[in-house]
Amino acid sequence: MDVADAFQKYVEVNDTGDDERVFGVTPRRLQMLVSDVSDRADDGDARLADVSARDLRQYFARWHLVEEDVDPRVVQVAGGWSRLDSLEPYLDPPTDRELAAALGDEEAVDGDDDDANTRAVGNAFTEGTLALGSALESVSTREEVERATCETLGDLVRAAWVCDERGDLREWAGTDETRARETVEDTVRDTALFDERGVRGDVQFVECALDADRWDRGCTLAVSVARSNETAHGLLCVVGPDTPSTGLKQFLVDAGRRVGWTLDAVERKRLLLADTGVELSFEVTEGSFFVEASSALDCRFDLEGLVPVEDQSLLYFVTAEGASVEDLLDEAAASESIADVRLIRDYGERAQLEFVVSGPTPTTALVERGGAIESATAEDGVATITGVFSKKVDVRGVVEDLTAAFPGVDLRAKREVERSAPSTDLRQTLEEGLTEKQRSALRAAYFAGYFEWPRGSTAEELADAMDVSSPTLHNHLRKAQQKLLTAVFEE
Repeated sequence: MDVADAFQKYVEVNDTGDDERVFGVTPRRLQMLVSDVSDRADDGDARLADVSARDLRQYFARWHLVEEDVDPRVVQVAGGWSRLDSLEPYLDPPTDRELAAALGDEEAVDGDDDDANTRAVGNAFTEGTLALGSALESVSTREEVERATCETLGDLVRAAWVCDERGDLREWAGTDETRARETVEDTVRDTALFDERGVRGDVQFVECALDADRWDRGCTLAVSVARSNETAHGLLCVVGPDTPSTGLKQFLVDAGRRVGWTLDAVERKRLLLADTGVELSFEVTEGSFFVEASSALDCRFDLEGLVPVEDQSLLYFVTAEGASVEDLLDEAAASESIADVRLIRDYGERAQLEFVVSGPTPTTALVERGGAIESATAEDGVATITGVFSKKVDVRGVVEDLTAAFPGVDLRAKREVERSAPSTDLRQTLEEGLTEKQRSALRAAYFAGYFEWPRGSTAEELADAMDVSSPTLHNHLRKAQQKLLTAVFEE
């Protein structure tokens, strides 16, 4: 609050109008100035030395979401987040009481024992949410994800199924297969869920009454999409006789997000281990900071590494040639898509930098659709991005979505590629034994020069870029190193 008071006094002293800019720099440049000031803070002012632009942004989100109960959509726009689900880390997990109130009947939480039935329904959904999260922690294949999901949902409702993105039944619980397939074929396919490419991109949840001759009167089929970002991985279908509609919808939509993200992680690991894949190369002439900067500064960018981080952003490790570090930092500060930038090493003729890129970009779109970025360069206002996709991915749909969303993107090449299988226990441990968070931390640390001497990045800098705490980063790194070293010495 001391900062808020000082800010208000500054505005009043300078007689700044409501429609005037308080500081004569861009918001991104202001973020970088805050970081720079904190780096140069006196040792005596520990509070300022510990503050970063990211800390201020997180405080802004938490204060308005938790303390002021502001609509998350308002906070998203005001804070510059590209996606609504980016705000999830700033919200504390709901208590059992809060979940019961939201999913059941709020009066039941504070009401008499006569409402115990409604309260029990809310508690059941609360327990189901926790049980599903626990069940998905240890899965490693799509089949395990689907089985764990059906078994968890089946304990709450009469029947539960998982279908693929085309509506074909893959797993079920609580009913026989014949009955499940009849329900899927006769009911799910009659809904407006699908278009020519599968599940529609704007669908989250549908609900419809079931045939009374096949199911008891009053039975309802509820369907939620298992989705991660723009990719629909399948459908969660349940039948419940007397379940409150609002509670069931909220529970299933949340379950769809959880299952979608888990399937996305499983698919990425499977792609790493696949023998073959489909390689797509795109030419990009707009919609990318690196395209614009390479033209404005007459320089070249080469991507060394790419790591997905919190807040749905991507951490780029890039080598730049042909431009001064100062010009590169100024150009990044003026870009709305660059959330943060940091110099790792200056070699004179070239420099290694770390960029936190947020918002919609062609590279982000490829990653969200299940692609593994193999290479990316930008020079003279033109970028080339190459990504590899699983052969099971709808490649045509990926190309159509990308070129429709970004007019400056064109497909230049498509070919099937072979991937060499892991040849050592060490390689197999790296690709199979590490969790997604451990692999991301290890990859980011490697490209940021954390393991070099002298170090190119400190643990604090790396943790800040990945939007995690320093102890969390050290935990991921130590566990990853332990697994790799065990594979080395056992071999």
